[in-house]
Amino acid sequence: MKRIIDFVTKNPVLITALVCVVFYFLPFKPKPFGDGEYHEGTLQLIQYIADGFRGTVRIDKGLFTLFYYLIPYSLAYVFHDDGLFYLFGIVFNCMATCWAVYYLFASFDLMNFSDTSKFWSIVVLILFPIHVYYAMGILAESAAFFGVSLFVYVWLKITANTNSVKYYLLLSFSLVIVSGTRPNLLPFLVLFSLYFLTIQSEWKNKIIFISSLAFMMVTLALVEKKINNTDGAFKKDIFRKHLLWSRYELRDDPFNWLPQHGQDGFESSDYLNNLKKRNELDSICEEKHLDKTSYYIHWVMNDIVHHPVLTLRQYSLKFFQSQTFVISPLMKSNKSNLVKWGIHIYINSINYILVFFSMATIVILWRQKKYQIVIPLLLLWSWSLLYVFVFHSEQRYMFPMRPVMLFLFAYFVNYYFNGNSTNKEVVN
Repeated sequence: MKRIIDFVTKNPVLITALVCVVFYFLPFKPKPFGDGEYHEGTLQLIQYIADGFRGTVRIDKGLFTLFYYLIPYSLAYVFHDDGLFYLFGIVFNCMATCWAVYYLFASFDLMNFSDTSKFWSIVVLILFPIHVYYAMGILAESAAFFGVSLFVYVWLKITANTNSVKYYLLLSFSLVIVSGTRPNLLPFLVLFSLYFLTIQSEWKNKIIFISSLAFMMVTLALVEKKINNTDGAFKKDIFRKHLLWSRYELRDDPFNWLPQHGQDGFESSDYLNNLKKRNELDSICEEKHLDKTSYYIHWVMNDIVHHPVLTLRQYSLKFFQSQTFVISPLMKSNKSNLVKWGIHIYINSINYILVFFSMATIVILWRQKKYQIVIPLLLLWSWSLLYVFVFHSEQRYMFPMRPVMLFLFAYFVNYYFNGNSTNKEVVN
């Protein structure tokens, strides 16, 4: 058994790579190109560069994701084949995922976690490899997983009082990756930056972090403004749809947690009521010449005020629903209910081990007064939850928490098997 533990704890990247290879041949995968926005946008970005930086690019979501896929797509571009774009893309995703696991376990080493802690962490990763599942599609999740893993590692280095400039630059870069692939996490970037200014650190380091972060974010914003062909009306329409859907999600059908993607035969009554209300509000705005976005916000706020108990129930259920993984293709397949529910009970049993252990670890860290470690992680988790409470709730919005939960899980295991006395400082 000791040899197995030694092998596993010393080779987390190799094991992750093997899981990626195995997963490639399994039937359960996300849609190859997701909704197509990253695939189409990256191809347009390559063409934009090839045309001497002329033209426009589709940017529905985070711009950084297009730069991320620019690397593998550039290698496959000469063949102009979607199959090869997909293959190169998921190979690149797997490499990023392996690199993320490397940083995650480097974080464990910084905290002097035991081999037992590392072993059970990799077991959890293997038993429910959701990070590998998302790597099998041209999606933003792999880049976000890498960004958060890098953030956790760099932040632990900084809490060890390192004064190396490269870690403050990497901290900025990790946050750019996170917010550039998951724009809904941009407020977390602001909250963390404000918190960073309050910690005990040399002003030189604070200036390096803030200035480099501002430079990269402004550069991304200017590039997006110059090349984006997605108008503001489209983004406002998406904003309104998500905002309104949040008021109907889990309202009359509270235990239908299947992600809703249009009228595909699996739509819930809540989703249909949401569509009906959307048509009603749009009609009112068009008839009275009102600004749709303002009117939607006003209606949603009134609905929250007039239904506080309902809102509390929705948010309570969303806490669990948003952190419960539902494989839509499987649930919509012709498989037996035993297979469908058996797989989901299995993966979410493992998933909730992470959720509940993470909650317990936050309490432990707070009692140990390790505020500098726990506060940024708590800010990320809290904002992610607040977003799914107020807007559209889907598991992918909570997925960036995965590396954080794995770190917290490992901390708890280390704490437990060290006689409830884990109080070691981070190693430089």
